[in-house]
Amino acid sequence: MNTRETLKQRLGLTDADFIKPVPQPMPWSQAFWDGAREGRLLLKTCADCGHVDHPPYLFCTECGSERSDWRQAQGIATLAAFAVNTYGVPAAFVEDLPFVLAMVDLPEGPRMISNIVDSEPNELRNGMALEVVFHTRDDGIVLPKWRPSKQRGSHG
Repeated sequence: MNTRETLKQRLGLTDADFIKPVPQPMPWSQAFWDGAREGRLLLKTCADCGHVDHPPYLFCTECGSERSDWRQAQGIATLAAFAVNTYGVPAAFVEDLPFVLAMVDLPEGPRMISNIVDSEPNELRNGMALEVVFHTRDDGIVLPKWRPSKQRGSHG
């Protein structure tokens, strides 16, 4: 019996309990999701003060302006902090275990929360260089995730 069937039987769960939440793009964040689907990491940048917000908000969190542009990020980051999840997650994420949840710092300014992929958790170190990769879920949603950079070093 696989993990899903075991949990359904032991905990009285249904298939609905294993459906992952779906990001809900808003008019002010749609370009981010469209960019991800195209394999581009786009960041909402204030047209008045230049502040970069992530996640994208309706207005600039620095100056309050509603005027913004979308700019393509370099696609690199530095690992700021991470946690390896091995248990205790909602049922929808059990089959992904273990997985790494991380905070990554982009050179454009924002800190992003995402997952680290294509790496063993014991190989990860705060300060290491990362590069963006795009993962398409079964439902067609594309999520930016991060993996150790092929250049390995740190982005500083």
